[in-house]
Amino acid sequence: MKFKLTYILILALAIGCNQNNLDVVADFKSNRISQFIDPSKSDSINENWVKEDSLFLSELREVLKNDERNIFGILKINESDKRTKLGFGYEQIESNVGKGYAGIYCNLILKEGQVISYEFTPNFPRNKDLKERYIKLFSGIFKIDDNTIHNRYYNIEEMENPLKSINSDISLNENLRFLMTPFSGIRYGYSGGILGSVFTNRAIFLEESKSITTEVCRILMNSKNPGTRLMAIEYYMKNKSDFKNHDLLNNWIDEVYLELPTIETLEGCFVMQRGSKELVSEYVKRKN
Repeated sequence: MKFKLTYILILALAIGCNQNNLDVVADFKSNRISQFIDPSKSDSINENWVKEDSLFLSELREVLKNDERNIFGILKINESDKRTKLGFGYEQIESNVGKGYAGIYCNLILKEGQVISYEFTPNFPRNKDLKERYIKLFSGIFKIDDNTIHNRYYNIEEMENPLKSINSDISLNENLRFLMTPFSGIRYGYSGGILGSVFTNRAIFLEESKSITTEVCRILMNSKNPGTRLMAIEYYMKNKSDFKNHDLLNNWIDEVYLELPTIETLEGCFVMQRGSKELVSEYVKRKN
C-alpha cells in the first residue's frame, strides 16, 4: 500500500501492523488528507447496502448542518471504542462507522467530555458502477473535486494552538501547525510496522527540522499532541546550549511527564506503552 506525501514518502501504520488498501495523499500545506476515488469493478451491487449508506449519510449530513459537535449519537460512540488520554484534560476517541459500502474513520478530540475537534476520513466504495451515486451521497459531508475526496475537519484551528499562551512573534508554517494537532499521529518514537515505516509526526518533524528554532521548539513543546510534545523535548535535550530559561523549560517538562507518564509507541510490529521520560531519554542518545 503506497502513501504519497507532498514532501516525503511514508507509510501509515495500523495497530498490530494491519493495513487497509487505500491510496491517500497527505498535503501538509493544506492540513488535509485526501483519498483518490479509484474504484474497481465488482460483479454485483447490493442495493440494500446502498440504501443503508444513503440513510446514514443523509442523517449525518443533517446532524452536521445543525450542530457539528452533536455527533456522538449518530456515530454510536461507546466505551468499547479506543480512547487515549492526551494529557492536560484532552482525550482522543478513534472509531470506525460503516454501514454498507461506505465507511468513515473518526478521530475525535474531547475536552472534559465534550467534542471540541475531529477528523473524518472517508472510505469510498471500490466499485466504479457506484462512483456517481456515492459522490452524491458523500457531497455535503466531504469536499469532492475531480477524483479526490478530502478529509473533513472540525475546529482544527483550536488543535493548532498551544496548550498555554506563549508570547512569541513566531508564526508556524502549515506543516508545523498540522504537527501541533493530534491528527498528525500521537505516537512517540521513530518507526515500526512490517516495513519499518516512519511515523507521520516524526516524518513531518524531520522534514521541518531546519525550520525548528528554540522559539519554535518551545511552541511545539506546548502542543496538544503528546507525541509532538515529546519530540520537542527530545530536541531541547539534544540542543540545550542553544536555549535560555532552562529552569522554566525544565519545570514545564516535569509537568508534561506528570500529565502523561506513559505514551504509545511501536517496537517492530508491537504496540507498546512506554514511560514517556524513559523513552525520550533513549531517543536523546540516538544519533538519528
